[in-house]
Amino acid sequence: MSEAGGVIRRGAVRASLRDLSHLLRIVGKPRWATPALLALGFLSSVAETLGITLILLFLYLVSNRETGDGFQGRALGEAIASLGSPTRLAVAILLLILARGALALVYSLISSSIGERISERTRNLVHEQYLRVAFGFVQQREQSQLMEVLGTESWLVAQAYGAVTRLIINSCSIFVFAVFLLTISWKILLIAAVGSIAISAILRIFSRPARDLGRQVKKIHQSLGEHMLMTLQALRTIRAYGQEALHQRRFVQSSAAARNASLSLIRLSSWIGPTTEIGYLGMLGSIVLVSGWWHISFEVTLAAVALLYRLQPHTQEFESNLLLLAQMQPQLRSVLEMIQSEDKEYPSQGIVALSNLDASIVFEHVSFGYDPDALVLNDLSFEIPAGVTTALIGASGAGKTTIVNLLLRLYEPTSGDIKIDGTRLEDVKRDDWLSRIAVTGQDVDLVEGTVTNNIRMAKADATEDEIIAAARSAGVAEFVEGLPERYDTWIGQEGLRFSGGQRQRIGLARAVLRDPDFLILDEAMNALDTALEDQVRRAIGRQLGNRTILLITHRIETARDAANVIWIENGRVRRQGPASLVVPQYQQHQQEIVSATDDQSKGR
Repeated sequence: MSEAGGVIRRGAVRASLRDLSHLLRIVGKPRWATPALLALGFLSSVAETLGITLILLFLYLVSNRETGDGFQGRALGEAIASLGSPTRLAVAILLLILARGALALVYSLISSSIGERISERTRNLVHEQYLRVAFGFVQQREQSQLMEVLGTESWLVAQAYGAVTRLIINSCSIFVFAVFLLTISWKILLIAAVGSIAISAILRIFSRPARDLGRQVKKIHQSLGEHMLMTLQALRTIRAYGQEALHQRRFVQSSAAARNASLSLIRLSSWIGPTTEIGYLGMLGSIVLVSGWWHISFEVTLAAVALLYRLQPHTQEFESNLLLLAQMQPQLRSVLEMIQSEDKEYPSQGIVALSNLDASIVFEHVSFGYDPDALVLNDLSFEIPAGVTTALIGASGAGKTTIVNLLLRLYEPTSGDIKIDGTRLEDVKRDDWLSRIAVTGQDVDLVEGTVTNNIRMAKADATEDEIIAAARSAGVAEFVEGLPERYDTWIGQEGLRFSGGQRQRIGLARAVLRDPDFLILDEAMNALDTALEDQVRRAIGRQLGNRTILLITHRIETARDAANVIWIENGRVRRQGPASLVVPQYQQHQQEIVSATDDQSKGR
């Protein structure tokens, strides 16, 4: 059992060290950091060991004891002769204590500085990865998992680095103490080595489940995060359906599981201290017992016991850091998998500059599927003419929103091309393209902040006057300027204080503030009544003038006003042309579907 536990722990520790090494190469740290920390730790160990030795010399001097005739006795005698008096010894001891304290302070300051730098860099890289990686990568992962990596696990990289440096320093301390023990008595060193190996073997039994517990804690914390997100994001629905008791019960169960997992880790770590202390107590007792059999002098025995007593905290910390690394292995692997870039896809940044958008947008035989085996768009070809409004109509699931996602560069076509004035969209500089377009839809993403903060998302450097003008064009002023805090009113991520139509108008205000060349309205006014929609559309028309507009709508009346209409069905273009031609055909098709459905119902 002990051997199996040792194998598991060593495997987990090796995996942690390997992942940490990769992480630090990506994150980066000052080259001098590790050598400096190790040098400080080594010097601190030497100062501590010399201090213990001088204390023993001091006791010899003040007690007038003989140092003996052996090697150790002669060494002690020469040391006493060189220092001369108890006063000099006391001063030397004080200086060593001060030196060790100073070294510990410098180590702590450097270690904390490097650790915080590593944590900051790791958080920044994870956050940057979320923003840069292909949108599908983020969409395929649970939001709670992404939060766990960014908010919790990214901090553990610095903690793991600290554990590794402490492991090396502990090893140096053990080596220094072993050298001093060897100069005192190789026999006592042999007993100490055998005892330390035995203690370590016992501790491996307790540390066997460390990696499994770390993986369990990670899974439970992610589950707890899911419950937190569900409560906050679906609070309105939970209350509307009277599900408070059910969600509280689920949260309490998940919270209890997190408590039990944490307690298991604490219990596991708690064994290290008592086991090490009891083991060293037995070791010291054995040394005292055999010293008489092996004719080891009292002075040597006393020096060895003192050194071993001070060695015990270093050994205990060594085992604790090994256990910590074993526990952290799943979290380190999770962070590494998130920030490494070799296995991920990133949207093309493009190389062709785009100063303005005054050309048509053309889809040429575009196919796309979120799942490679199921195409949403199939050999799709159409044109969005420049400077006019194009309406995109079709039943739910026809692929309209997917077209918007492709235009926003959230995804790339599986085959075919989207072209701007003959240039493939993926070759156009991504920042140039996105700076010339604006999009708003039926589901408006709101952020934690005020009305001003939410509108300003479209233009970070917008002035208050620009924001108010955009808000009035989109009809936001009608409900915001009557609030006590007006544009400083706090919205919150879910925008529960506002209706669907009010949230849509905030999205429209963003689009107006952007002042785009190309405006995408994805069911952006379906929560507004007809009169308000007409009012907002006229205001946007005055503000934006003759811009290229893609209007996605289920309202046929709205599509009639478009210069160009594209009818999408099952991921293909069914018709494209003037509204006067396409809209009647679409209406007739819808009536045929309704008639067929009614006939089937009557037949039953």
